[in-house]
Amino acid sequence: MATTTLVSQEIEEGKRLIDALNAANLSVDSALWIYAPEPETWRLMLTSPLYDRKGPLKTYEEILSVFRQIKPDLKIDWTGIVAVSPKHELIKGLRQLQQHWELNLAGRRLTNNVVNQTWIEDAYIYQIK
Repeated sequence: MATTTLVSQEIEEGKRLIDALNAANLSVDSALWIYAPEPETWRLMLTSPLYDRKGPLKTYEEILSVFRQIKPDLKIDWTGIVAVSPKHELIKGLRQLQQHWELNLAGRRLTNNVVNQTWIEDAYIYQIK
């Protein structure tokens, strides 16, 4: 069970970042906070088509460029941001879960679940596209 709690402020700050990224035309397909048991931290996982087109380095550069422009400053640690391909196995599994059960995972919490052979101890989902 997650020992570090994800608080509403982090959820709101993550939403501010996602909104800013979308406004800057760096489209975020999927976004979620996911708990990493080792080293007991939360990671903000973001997917964007840019990752597949330009690679991870360019994706991080773009994300951090927008991150630094947000005012007031975000109260989340930028080192906890994880950019991945929209084809990432966990994202594909969550997308399939949504389609299979005809549900929208946006705004939901997933706790102690296995998705596409990936253990999710705890997660908060903004959107899965």
